[in-house]
Amino acid sequence: MEEERIKSAFELAMERISALPELTPEEKEEQKERECAPVGISLAYKYMEGTLADTDLPVELERCEGSRRQIVRRALITSLCREMSLEKKRAAALKALSGVMRIAPEAKGILQEAEHAYMRILDEFEVEKKKEFAKFQADAVEKLKARGISGTAVRINFDENEQWNRELFCLRQAYEPRLESIRDRIIRELHSN
Repeated sequence: MEEERIKSAFELAMERISALPELTPEEKEEQKERECAPVGISLAYKYMEGTLADTDLPVELERCEGSRRQIVRRALITSLCREMSLEKKRAAALKALSGVMRIAPEAKGILQEAEHAYMRILDEFEVEKKKEFAKFQADAVEKLKARGISGTAVRINFDENEQWNRELFCLRQAYEPRLESIRDRIIRELHSN
């Protein structure tokens, strides 16, 4: 009797499942994307953290089969391209580009152009940031002198200064579209392969 109820419940579940509509090809593709993309993101994370060598990236990618490999590759490339930012250190962005080159050696020319463009943008940003910081610092010192505060022991904590953080945010916003263009070009070129 007990066995019959379990069997009946199983049969009921199977009937309900069979009554569900079939997934469309787009829904199947989205489902595959949701399942496989985290693998690429995880590979990028492990690589950037140093637990996965750049020589291991192609090996790990080869473990994925068929269309799954393409999804993992796209997610890996996209994740690595996100390392090119104004907030990250140059070394991290260069490492990310090196990783992309390992899994997409056919795009060496594009990636070298991207590296040069990224370095130019970063250099311009740093020069502009230093100029703005010098102006901001001089203004802050003048304001303190006007209040009678001066001397070599006076230090302004710019990390906590809201006005400086707003200035820095605006400066980053001015350079971000150029970086986004570089990232998009890499992703677009390599996703089409």
